[in-house]
Order: sequence, then structure tokens, then C-alpha cells
Amino acid sequence: MHHLILGTAGHIDHGKSSLVKCLTGSDPDRLPEEKARGVTIELGFAHLSLTHEEEAYELGIVDVPGHADFVNNMVAGVGALDIALFIIAADDGWMPQSEEHLHILTYLGISNIIIALTKADLCEDVPFSVEMLRDELQDTSIAEAPIIPVSAITGEGIDQLKDTITQNLQSCQPQQDASKPRLAIDRIFSPKGTGTVVTGTLTGGSIHIGDSLIAQPVGIPAKVRYIQSHSQALERALPGMRTALNLPDLPIDAPGKPGAKRGLTLTTQSCGVPTDTLDIHLQRLARPIPGIKPRALKHMETVMIHHGSARCRARVILHDRNHLNPGEDCLAQLRLENPLFLLTGDRIVLRDGSQQSTLAGGTVLDALPTRQGFRTESRETFLHARAAQPNDPAVYIRTRLVRDKILKAQQVLCNHPFHPDTIRETSEKLIAEGSVIRHNDLLIHSKWWKSLQDQAEKSIRDWHKQHQDLPSMPLDNLQKEVNCPEEVLELLITTLVTKGYHASGQGVAHPNHRLTLPDEIEKIAQSMVTQLDQTGLNPPNKSDLINTPAQDQAMKFLIRSGRVIELDPKIVITSAALDAATQKVKTFISSHGQATASELRQHLDSTRKIVMPLLEHLDALGVTLRNENYRTLK
Repeated sequence: MHHLILGTAGHIDHGKSSLVKCLTGSDPDRLPEEKARGVTIELGFAHLSLTHEEEAYELGIVDVPGHADFVNNMVAGVGALDIALFIIAADDGWMPQSEEHLHILTYLGISNIIIALTKADLCEDVPFSVEMLRDELQDTSIAEAPIIPVSAITGEGIDQLKDTITQNLQSCQPQQDASKPRLAIDRIFSPKGTGTVVTGTLTGGSIHIGDSLIAQPVGIPAKVRYIQSHSQALERALPGMRTALNLPDLPIDAPGKPGAKRGLTLTTQSCGVPTDTLDIHLQRLARPIPGIKPRALKHMETVMIHHGSARCRARVILHDRNHLNPGEDCLAQLRLENPLFLLTGDRIVLRDGSQQSTLAGGTVLDALPTRQGFRTESRETFLHARAAQPNDPAVYIRTRLVRDKILKAQQVLCNHPFHPDTIRETSEKLIAEGSVIRHNDLLIHSKWWKSLQDQAEKSIRDWHKQHQDLPSMPLDNLQKEVNCPEEVLELLITTLVTKGYHASGQGVAHPNHRLTLPDEIEKIAQSMVTQLDQTGLNPPNKSDLINTPAQDQAMKFLIRSGRVIELDPKIVITSAALDAATQKVKTFISSHGQATASELRQHLDSTRKIVMPLLEHLDALGVTLRNENYRTLK
């Protein structure tokens, strides 16, 4: 069983709804005003079952309005079509809304189109009408489309039309389940005792009873109570189905109470997030729409964009020009007035700000871009790479990493049409070939990572040249210097260590780095060491040794290098003095079993001011162990 969507298109009063009724037995016009005026205003829906040999096709039919005043509703109905039935009245021929509807179908990438030449019973020369229509369409995307003369009154050509539809359906690629379900809401109602029911065309994935969904972009959760398609209750709705969902915990939109309305998209939490910015490939057809004077689309112009059943005002930022004329294409950015939910690869339609005419169409190349740097060469390279291979998941991941450098696994899965398994498998291939590195739940661009390491090593070498008296480059300085993201700093340090670098909690040092001082400072340092050596365990106060910046630098260096030991902020002794004192303490305690601080002070021939911090230092080193007033060897 194949589930597909057929949509109508064509000028007002060319017989779209009558033909749908003739094909299906169902009248798609449901509003009293539509019945009274004989004009389709809202979207209409019907169902048609077709078979070919052993293949069965369930067609959901979307009937769209043809009046110029309702083009916005028309666009909402044709966003997810597999095949289009283009309606042209034999007695009228090609009309303004025929042209605009063709523009819209072209912009949305709908190429499987059948032309139904309606009202054939009112035409004196049907072959001539067909010939004239072919002439009209010779430079369009539907120049070779089949043209089937039909009459909804007499039934002429209806069977041939069904056969042609069936034949064309065989070339349709059934919608794949990519585990990315999306249902653009096009109708909302609330039967008594049921709660909110919404309808739309399901794409991208399946929906099961009990599934938890999100109404985007407003972020309202909703749980599926039951599912229907063509009035049949289902446990699961499949991609390509016209689908009705009962969502009792989703309120209907009302002033001050956001809820279900046309334009929202039902999806899963993992599918992605709303966006207020889109990078797109923008296209304008050369053929004019009758009655609308051709004009340039201007840089920074405000337009109305249409996507699925949603529409929103947006500002157009053209990449490399200030005007886009009919027949031209370019890269562009759309800055939305309100967020929408889209995926990379989606098609959109642009109409003018007053919603009087269709201007252009676009393909989303990046659903989550930054607004900064859009007109740069790097952004151009990024977008052209995507435009060249829009359906390649490897290109999607590579370009994303070229731009962002690092991606969390969850980020890689969002706002694109690929199945999660496809992304995972593609990521593994890229890792295997060496273009991507994995670290925990991160994917890292390998060339950028190599560049970051090279930059880090250079920064450490340069730091040592400028700070020869410092043991290492502080981690904070290194991170800022190379602009290393916090999430990979640990990996950077680990990588440097594998290359022989020395790392501590304070910093990183080159394996060949040796602490040195300028000659003049080294002389001061040596003088301090000599003075401290002479005084042993009766040193002067630290502050008495430091009277100039040079002496301060020398003292800090001596402490860092271990030549001088800082017992407390006021007392320093040489490492030699510490070693000698340590040996004396060990010898005394070994012979006595234990010792008090007073006994050790007398043995060391020093003052309490020196001995107490000295003993605490030995405790910290694990030489001695204090038990109340006594110390033993540990």
C-alpha cells in the first residue's frame, strides 16, 4: 500500500472542485459560503483509491482555491504534494492564476504534474485547445506534461484521467520514514466530548497512538489519543497520509491562550528547534504573471514567506547583490519576524509584503544559521557546497563542522531531513576516513583540531620566550590565546601531554622548557640564596629581602624553582636548610620515639616562629605525624 498526496491547482472557476467530486464522489467544498458562491475559499479534502497490477495507492486529495484573493490558502495546501493535478478550462485556457499556481508548484519542487483540460463538453474544438495550451506551456516545467480532456458533467475522459494518474503514481517515490514526523496543521476542530482534533499531511515519519508531540514553534506538548486517516481509525499514521489526530490536552488557540491553529507544526522533541533565520537558495522564474508588472526583488525588502501551512513576514538579505530580477537566482538570508519550524532542504514560497503576488521560491540550505557574517566568502562557500549536493548527509555534516568546528551528537541530529541512523552511519565513515574526530559525545572537525593543536604549541613556545622564569603557561591564558572551546580544553591538554608536554592544574609547559632568569635578576637571586644559607633556620623576614620589583621577581622565581621554600607568607628558607632540618628531626624522633615542638625547637636551635611553620610543613609533606602535642615519624 502506497500513501500519497495529490493536490489541485488552477484558475478560479476552472472546475477543480467539480473534478475532484467526479473522481472521488466527495464534495471538497464544505463551507456554506463556498456552496453559496460556488467558489472554493478554504482547503478541501477527499480520498481516492487506485490500483495498478498488484500495487495499491491511497491518495489523499487536497483541493485548493483558485481565486487570487485566496492564493495564501492555496500555498498552504500544496506544500507536501507527491503529484499535482493542474486544472485548465478548455473554454478559458491559460489564465493569470494558472500562471501563478505554476510558479508556486515550481518553487515547491513539484514536478509530477498532470493537466486536466476541464469543461471539454463546452469546447467546440478540443484538439485546438490542447494545441494552444501546448504553445502556452512550451517554455515551462510542464511543457511535456500529459493533457487529458475531461468533463465533470458528461464523465468524458475521467477513466483516462484515472489511468494517467495511476501511471504517474508509479514514478512517485513513496515518502520514507526518517523518524522525523511532521504534520503541518491545516484544520482544527473540537467535536463535543473529544477535545482538539487537527488535520494535515504527515511527512518525514510515523506517528503512533500515545506518542508525545510538540506543537512548534510555540512549544506546546500534546499527546496523541487516537488517529484517523480517511475516516478510518489507525494505530499508526504513515508518511504520506492525510491524518487526523485527537490531541485532548492541546487547547485551541485563543486570545491570551496559545494553542492549536493553522501554521503550527506537530513534531517530536528530537526533530529540532524553531528558527528565526534561514539561509536559502533563492530562485525567480523569468515568466511574468499576467496582470503583475515584473520588478526586482530588493535587498532588505520585507516579504511574506510560506512554508507548509504557515506564513510569516521576513526581511530578505541578498548575498552578493542589491536586486534580484526575474529569471535570476542567488543565495539569500531570511530574517523572520516570528520563529517557524523548518528543516534543511525544505521549500518555501515568497510573496510580496502586501500578499498580492508571488515573487520567488527558495530551498533552505541552513535552518539554524547565524545572522552575522552572511555576506562573507566563507558563508558563500558553505552554502554553495550544500546547494550542490543537498541530499548528501556527508556534505551536511562536513559543512556543519567546517562552520561550527564542534558539534554535540544531539545537535547533529536536529533540523535536517536525514534519518538518525543515516547520520550516525555517515559520522562513523567520516571518523574512519579521518575528516572527523569523536570525543565523548562530540564530533570535531579534524583539520580545525590539528590547527588548534599547532596554535597551542606555538602559543606555549612564545609564552616561554617571554616568561622564562615561569614554569608553565597558565591554562586560562592558553585557552584565551587559541580560542579553545571549554568542552575540548581537557582533550587539548591530554593531546599535548601525549606529545611530551608537562601539564599541571595550573598550566602546560614545553618538554624542553627550563626555568631561567635574566642575568641581572639571577645575580639578585643568588645573593638572596647566599644570605639565607648563612642564616640557616634563623632567616630574616621575607619582607626584609624584598625592596624592589627585581628582588620580588627573583624571590618568586626562587620559590617556583624550589631553591627557596616558603614556610608561610613571612618566612622563607633555602631547600638546603630544609633538608638539613628534616634530617635532624628524623634523627631526634627516631632516637626518642616521639617529640614535642619545644624539644624539636631546642634540638634545631631555632625560634618558635620558625619551628612551628617548619613542623607544619613537614606534616604536610608526610614526614611527620602530629598526635596532640607530640610528633612521630609517619
